This record gives sequence, C-alpha cells and structure tokens, in this order.
Amino acid sequence: MLIAVGIHLLLLTFEVLVCDRVQRGSHFWLLVFMPLFFVSPVSVAACVWGFRHDRSLELEILCSVNILQFIFIALRLDKIISWPWLVRTCNLFL
Repeated sequence: MLIAVGIHLLLLTFEVLVCDRVQRGSHFWLLVFMPLFFVSPVSVAACVWGFRHDRSLELEILCSVNILQFIFIALRLDKIISWPWLVRTCNLFL
C-alpha cells in the first residue's frame, strides 16, 4: 500500500511538472521526467514484492518495463538525440 501511494505521488509530480513545463518552458524535459526515472526502480521492487506475495500489479509492471521509453522520450524532447521518432519508439514493440 505504501509503495503504491509513493508511485502515485511520483506520477502526480510528473504530471504537475509537465503542465509547468508546457506553460512556462523554463526547465529541461529531463528534469520533468525525473519522477518517472524514480518510479521505475520502485516499480521493479513492487513487482518483485507482488510476485512473491501473489498480488496483481498492472501499473507497476508498465512503469518498470518502460524505463527506456521514458529516457529516450526525454532525450528526444531536449534535442540531445536526433533520432527519428520511429527509431526511438522501436524498443516499444520489441
């Protein structure tokens, strides 16, 4: 329960930072995506705990699997990498 609350608070923080970035445009996308970078390891720990205790965890599995997506989207939005979006999202289908 505590892990789920922490994950939801980090997701809420991400949403607030996205709204702030879109409205003001004052900070990098990498900083906006930081809560998602913290959600992923916590989600992996929640998945391990959930599988050990026979609990179903849908949100945690999605957050733990998509860490590369979060990193590549942030890097692409900051124009650090200039790969086409198709190449960048290729790992989504693999």
